[in-house]
Amino acid sequence: MDEENLISERFETKAVDLSTNILNSGVGGTLDAGLRRSFRLSRKDRQGSSGDGSDSGDSEYLTYEEVTRYQQKPHERPRLVVLIGSLGARINELKQRVIAENPHHFAVAVPHTTRPKKPHEKEGVEYHFVTKQQFDADVLNNKFIEHGEYKENQYGTSIEAIRSVQAKNKMCIVDVQPEALKRLRTAEFKPYVIFVKPRVPESRRRRSAATSPAGGEHSRVTDEDLQEMRQSAIQMDQQYGHLVDRVLIKEDSTSACAELRGILERLEREAFWVPLSWVRT
Repeated sequence: MDEENLISERFETKAVDLSTNILNSGVGGTLDAGLRRSFRLSRKDRQGSSGDGSDSGDSEYLTYEEVTRYQQKPHERPRLVVLIGSLGARINELKQRVIAENPHHFAVAVPHTTRPKKPHEKEGVEYHFVTKQQFDADVLNNKFIEHGEYKENQYGTSIEAIRSVQAKNKMCIVDVQPEALKRLRTAEFKPYVIFVKPRVPESRRRRSAATSPAGGEHSRVTDEDLQEMRQSAIQMDQQYGHLVDRVLIKEDSTSACAELRGILERLEREAFWVPLSWVRT
Protein backbone atom coordinates (compact mmCIF):
# COMPACT_ATOMS: atom_id res chain seq x y z
CA MET A 1 0.00 0.00 0.00
CA ASP A 2 1.62 3.28 1.10
CA GLU A 3 5.41 3.55 1.05
CA GLU A 4 5.53 6.62 3.28
CA ASN A 5 8.77 5.68 5.07
CA LEU A 6 10.96 6.32 2.04
CA ILE A 7 12.73 9.67 2.34
CA SER A 8 12.01 12.72 4.51
CA GLU A 9 12.82 15.99 2.79
CA ARG A 10 12.18 19.64 3.51
CA PHE A 11 10.21 20.98 0.58
CA GLU A 12 8.98 24.43 -0.35
CA THR A 13 5.22 24.49 -0.83
CA LYS A 14 3.78 25.88 -4.01
CA ALA A 15 0.30 25.17 -5.34
CA VAL A 16 -0.36 25.54 -9.03
CA ASP A 17 -3.93 26.07 -10.18
CA LEU A 18 -4.57 24.06 -13.31
CA SER A 19 -7.60 26.05 -14.40
CA THR A 20 -5.36 27.57 -17.06
CA ASN A 21 -5.68 24.24 -18.87
CA ILE A 22 -9.28 25.12 -19.66
CA LEU A 23 -10.03 26.30 -23.16
CA ASN A 24 -13.08 28.55 -23.07
CA SER A 25 -15.43 27.52 -25.81
CA GLY A 26 -18.17 30.05 -25.35
CA VAL A 27 -20.75 27.29 -24.99
CA GLY A 28 -24.14 28.87 -24.45
CA GLY A 29 -22.68 32.33 -25.01
CA THR A 30 -20.86 32.37 -21.64
CA LEU A 31 -17.43 31.57 -20.31
CA ASP A 32 -18.87 29.10 -17.80
CA ALA A 33 -18.37 26.14 -20.06
CA GLY A 34 -15.39 25.01 -22.02
CA LEU A 35 -13.23 22.12 -23.10
CA ARG A 36 -10.49 20.51 -21.10
CA ARG A 37 -8.00 17.97 -22.32
CA SER A 38 -9.37 14.70 -21.05
CA PHE A 39 -6.61 12.38 -22.18
CA ARG A 40 -3.11 13.07 -23.32
CA LEU A 41 -1.97 10.84 -26.18
CA SER A 42 -3.92 7.81 -27.30
CA ARG A 43 -2.88 5.14 -29.78
CA LYS A 44 -5.08 2.97 -31.94
CA ASP A 45 -5.00 -0.69 -31.09
CA ARG A 46 -2.02 -2.14 -32.92
CA GLN A 47 -3.22 -5.73 -32.80
CA GLY A 48 -3.66 -7.11 -36.29
CA SER A 49 -1.08 -4.77 -37.81
CA SER A 50 1.17 -5.90 -40.59
CA GLY A 51 3.88 -6.78 -38.08
CA ASP A 52 6.65 -5.09 -40.06
CA GLY A 53 7.49 -2.79 -37.13
CA SER A 54 6.36 0.30 -38.98
CA ASP A 55 4.59 3.05 -37.01
CA SER A 56 2.94 4.44 -40.10
CA GLY A 57 -0.42 3.05 -39.04
CA ASP A 58 -0.33 4.66 -35.57
CA SER A 59 -2.55 7.62 -34.84
CA GLU A 60 -1.78 9.92 -31.92
CA TYR A 61 -4.49 12.37 -30.99
CA LEU A 62 -5.91 14.47 -28.20
CA THR A 63 -9.45 14.25 -26.97
CA TYR A 64 -11.30 16.87 -24.97
CA GLU A 65 -14.14 16.82 -22.47
CA GLU A 66 -16.69 19.55 -21.97
CA VAL A 67 -16.42 21.25 -18.60
CA THR A 68 -18.31 23.81 -16.59
CA ARG A 69 -17.87 25.80 -13.39
CA TYR A 70 -19.23 24.09 -10.29
CA GLN A 71 -19.59 25.36 -6.74
CA GLN A 72 -20.69 23.10 -3.93
CA LYS A 73 -24.11 24.03 -2.56
CA PRO A 74 -24.90 24.02 1.18
CA HIS A 75 -27.21 20.99 0.92
CA GLU A 76 -24.73 18.93 -1.14
CA ARG A 77 -22.27 16.46 0.27
CA PRO A 78 -18.66 17.68 0.30
CA ARG A 79 -16.55 16.79 -2.70
CA LEU A 80 -14.11 13.93 -2.37
CA VAL A 81 -10.49 15.07 -2.09
CA VAL A 82 -7.96 12.71 -3.65
CA LEU A 83 -4.24 12.95 -3.00
CA ILE A 84 -1.75 11.28 -5.30
CA GLY A 85 1.97 11.62 -4.82
CA SER A 86 5.22 10.85 -6.51
CA LEU A 87 8.15 9.15 -4.77
CA GLY A 88 9.12 10.96 -1.57
CA ALA A 89 5.92 13.04 -1.27
CA ARG A 90 4.77 11.29 1.95
CA ILE A 91 1.11 12.05 1.25
CA ASN A 92 -0.26 9.79 3.98
CA GLU A 93 1.59 11.81 6.58
CA LEU A 94 0.26 15.03 5.06
CA LYS A 95 -3.31 13.69 5.02
CA GLN A 96 -3.19 12.53 8.61
CA ARG A 97 -1.83 15.85 9.82
CA VAL A 98 -4.57 17.91 8.17
CA ILE A 99 -7.28 15.62 9.49
CA ALA A 100 -5.83 15.66 13.03
CA GLU A 101 -6.10 19.46 13.05
CA ASN A 102 -9.85 19.36 12.34
CA PRO A 103 -11.29 15.85 12.79
CA HIS A 104 -14.84 17.21 12.99
CA HIS A 105 -14.61 18.51 9.43
CA PHE A 106 -12.18 16.13 7.67
CA ALA A 107 -11.98 12.34 7.82
CA VAL A 108 -10.44 9.32 6.13
CA ALA A 109 -12.24 6.41 4.54
CA VAL A 110 -11.68 3.61 7.06
CA PRO A 111 -9.98 0.75 5.19
CA HIS A 112 -10.79 -2.96 5.36
CA THR A 113 -8.24 -5.55 6.39
CA THR A 114 -7.97 -9.28 6.97
CA ARG A 115 -5.34 -9.00 9.68
CA PRO A 116 -6.29 -9.75 13.31
CA LYS A 117 -7.51 -6.87 15.44
CA LYS A 118 -5.03 -5.64 18.03
CA PRO A 119 -6.19 -5.19 21.65
CA HIS A 120 -6.32 -1.39 21.49
CA GLU A 121 -8.14 -1.23 18.13
CA LYS A 122 -11.86 -0.79 17.61
CA GLU A 123 -13.94 -2.04 14.69
CA GLY A 124 -14.68 0.75 12.24
CA VAL A 125 -12.15 3.15 13.77
CA GLU A 126 -8.69 2.06 12.61
CA TYR A 127 -10.02 -0.60 10.23
CA HIS A 128 -13.01 -2.66 9.25
CA PHE A 129 -11.85 -6.16 10.22
CA VAL A 130 -13.15 -8.87 7.88
CA THR A 131 -12.39 -12.47 7.03
CA LYS A 132 -10.35 -13.37 3.98
CA GLN A 133 -13.44 -14.96 2.47
CA GLN A 134 -15.43 -11.75 2.90
CA PHE A 135 -12.57 -9.65 1.54
CA ASP A 136 -12.22 -11.86 -1.52
CA ALA A 137 -15.97 -11.65 -2.11
CA ASP A 138 -15.83 -7.85 -1.92
CA VAL A 139 -12.99 -7.83 -4.44
CA LEU A 140 -15.02 -9.95 -6.83
CA ASN A 141 -18.00 -7.62 -6.36
CA ASN A 142 -15.79 -4.63 -7.24
CA LYS A 143 -16.37 -2.89 -3.90
CA PHE A 144 -12.84 -1.54 -3.49
CA ILE A 145 -11.32 1.43 -5.23
CA GLU A 146 -7.95 -0.23 -4.60
CA HIS A 147 -6.63 -3.14 -2.60
CA GLY A 148 -3.39 -4.96 -1.98
CA GLU A 149 -1.43 -7.32 0.25
CA TYR A 150 1.07 -6.51 2.97
CA LYS A 151 2.75 -9.17 5.13
CA GLU A 152 0.24 -11.78 3.96
CA ASN A 153 -2.74 -9.65 4.99
CA GLN A 154 -5.15 -7.92 2.62
CA TYR A 155 -5.97 -4.21 2.78
CA GLY A 156 -8.47 -2.21 0.76
CA THR A 157 -10.41 1.05 0.62
CA SER A 158 -14.07 0.64 -0.27
CA ILE A 159 -16.55 2.86 -2.02
CA GLU A 160 -18.90 2.48 0.96
CA ALA A 161 -16.23 3.77 3.34
CA ILE A 162 -16.09 7.00 1.33
CA ARG A 163 -19.87 7.30 1.28
CA SER A 164 -19.98 6.76 5.03
CA VAL A 165 -17.75 9.79 5.61
CA GLN A 166 -19.71 11.99 3.22
CA ALA A 167 -23.01 10.94 4.83
CA LYS A 168 -21.73 12.63 8.01
CA ASN A 169 -21.22 15.82 5.99
CA LYS A 170 -17.47 15.57 6.39
CA MET A 171 -14.91 16.09 3.65
CA CYS A 172 -13.34 12.73 2.88
CA ILE A 173 -9.63 12.78 2.05
CA VAL A 174 -8.08 9.70 0.48
CA ASP A 175 -4.58 9.01 -0.78
CA VAL A 176 -4.51 6.44 -3.54
CA GLN A 177 -2.39 5.06 -6.30
CA PRO A 178 -3.19 7.10 -9.43
CA GLU A 179 -4.64 4.04 -11.16
CA ALA A 180 -7.65 4.40 -8.83
CA LEU A 181 -8.58 7.81 -10.25
CA LYS A 182 -10.59 6.33 -13.10
CA ARG A 183 -12.88 4.58 -10.62
CA LEU A 184 -13.37 7.73 -8.55
CA ARG A 185 -14.07 10.20 -11.36
CA THR A 186 -17.86 10.08 -11.10
CA ALA A 187 -20.67 12.57 -10.65
CA GLU A 188 -21.32 11.07 -7.22
CA PHE A 189 -17.92 11.97 -5.79
CA LYS A 190 -16.87 14.91 -8.02
CA PRO A 191 -13.27 14.33 -6.89
CA TYR A 192 -10.81 17.17 -6.58
CA VAL A 193 -7.41 15.67 -7.35
CA ILE A 194 -4.25 17.10 -5.81
CA PHE A 195 -0.88 15.91 -7.07
CA VAL A 196 1.76 16.28 -4.34
CA LYS A 197 5.37 16.09 -5.37
CA PRO A 198 8.54 16.97 -3.48
CA ARG A 199 10.80 19.79 -4.50
CA VAL A 200 13.91 17.90 -5.52
CA PRO A 201 17.28 19.70 -5.56
CA GLU A 202 19.61 19.09 -8.45
CA SER A 203 22.08 17.29 -6.21
CA ARG A 204 22.91 16.63 -2.57
CA ARG A 205 25.85 19.03 -2.80
CA ARG A 206 23.72 21.91 -4.09
CA ARG A 207 21.07 21.22 -1.46
CA SER A 208 23.64 21.23 1.33
CA ALA A 209 25.08 24.51 0.12
CA ALA A 210 21.69 26.19 -0.08
CA THR A 211 19.99 24.89 3.07
CA SER A 212 20.73 23.29 6.41
CA PRO A 213 19.64 19.71 6.88
CA ALA A 214 16.51 19.45 8.99
CA GLY A 215 17.02 15.91 10.24
CA GLY A 216 19.16 12.81 10.21
CA GLU A 217 17.28 11.24 7.32
CA HIS A 218 18.68 13.82 4.91
CA SER A 219 22.13 12.30 5.11
CA ARG A 220 20.79 9.06 3.68
CA VAL A 221 19.52 10.62 0.45
CA THR A 222 21.80 9.93 -2.50
CA ASP A 223 21.91 11.56 -5.91
CA GLU A 224 20.40 8.33 -7.26
CA ASP A 225 17.49 8.75 -4.83
CA LEU A 226 16.95 12.31 -6.04
CA GLN A 227 16.98 11.19 -9.66
CA GLU A 228 14.38 8.51 -8.91
CA MET A 229 12.19 11.11 -7.22
CA ARG A 230 12.45 13.44 -10.22
CA GLN A 231 11.68 10.64 -12.66
CA SER A 232 8.72 9.47 -10.57
CA ALA A 233 7.17 12.96 -10.68
CA ILE A 234 7.74 13.25 -14.43
CA GLN A 235 6.19 9.87 -15.19
CA MET A 236 3.17 10.51 -12.98
CA ASP A 237 2.56 13.87 -14.61
CA GLN A 238 2.81 12.35 -18.08
CA GLN A 239 0.38 9.56 -17.28
CA TYR A 240 -2.10 11.26 -14.97
CA GLY A 241 -1.54 15.00 -15.21
CA HIS A 242 -4.70 15.44 -17.29
CA LEU A 243 -6.76 14.23 -14.30
CA VAL A 244 -5.16 16.61 -11.79
CA ASP A 245 -6.85 19.77 -10.52
CA ARG A 246 -3.99 21.09 -8.43
CA VAL A 247 -0.27 20.53 -8.05
CA LEU A 248 1.30 21.03 -4.63
CA ILE A 249 5.08 21.19 -4.57
CA LYS A 250 6.17 20.17 -1.09
CA GLU A 251 9.17 21.70 0.64
CA ASP A 252 8.37 20.76 4.24
CA SER A 253 5.46 19.23 6.13
CA THR A 254 4.41 22.40 7.96
CA SER A 255 4.10 24.64 4.92
CA ALA A 256 2.58 21.82 2.85
CA CYS A 257 -0.06 21.23 5.50
CA ALA A 258 -0.92 24.93 5.59
CA GLU A 259 -1.16 25.04 1.80
CA LEU A 260 -3.37 21.96 1.66
CA ARG A 261 -5.62 23.40 4.36
CA GLY A 262 -6.03 26.57 2.30
CA ILE A 263 -6.90 24.56 -0.81
CA LEU A 264 -9.59 22.63 1.09
CA GLU A 265 -11.10 25.85 2.44
CA ARG A 266 -11.30 27.32 -1.06
CA LEU A 267 -12.86 24.15 -2.37
CA GLU A 268 -15.93 24.72 -0.21
CA ARG A 269 -16.52 28.36 -1.08
CA GLU A 270 -15.28 28.84 -4.65
CA ALA A 271 -16.23 27.49 -8.08
CA PHE A 272 -13.99 25.08 -9.95
CA TRP A 273 -13.98 23.42 -13.34
CA VAL A 274 -15.57 19.96 -13.50
CA PRO A 275 -16.75 17.76 -16.37
CA LEU A 276 -20.16 18.92 -17.54
CA SER A 277 -21.46 15.36 -17.20
CA TRP A 278 -21.00 15.61 -13.42
CA VAL A 279 -23.56 18.37 -13.02
CA ARG A 280 -25.90 17.82 -15.97
CA THR A 281 -29.40 16.89 -14.77
